[in-house]
Amino acid sequence: MYRIYLMQVVFVGLISVVLWLFYGQTAALSSLAAAAIYLIPNIYFASRALKHRNDDSARHVLAQLYVSEIWKMGMTALLFAAVFMLVRPLSPFSLFGTYILLHLIGWVAQVMLNNRFQKL
Repeated sequence: MYRIYLMQVVFVGLISVVLWLFYGQTAALSSLAAAAIYLIPNIYFASRALKHRNDDSARHVLAQLYVSEIWKMGMTALLFAAVFMLVRPLSPFSLFGTYILLHLIGWVAQVMLNNRFQKL
């Protein structure tokens, strides 16, 4: 999981540089804000949901997944609200475009890095 997050961080860096060069500082900072909105809750989810021990029951692991997902959604909503209230000026196209692009990169990276999936 953490390799995928590292790939996304590198990609966001490239996106931000390109946006800064072509569209200015506002677009680049909005892109970095989207990266923070996406990565902070997802890294929290991965660290909490995937740290189960071998002696944990399936019910406990499933409960951790649900609780972690609920916290991730709440953190995402709060971070979006904070960015919309605190960041001025803001480029909504850069914010939402980068956020959606990070989701797509995560899906593609999971498929590419998972050899078992490719054998199906």
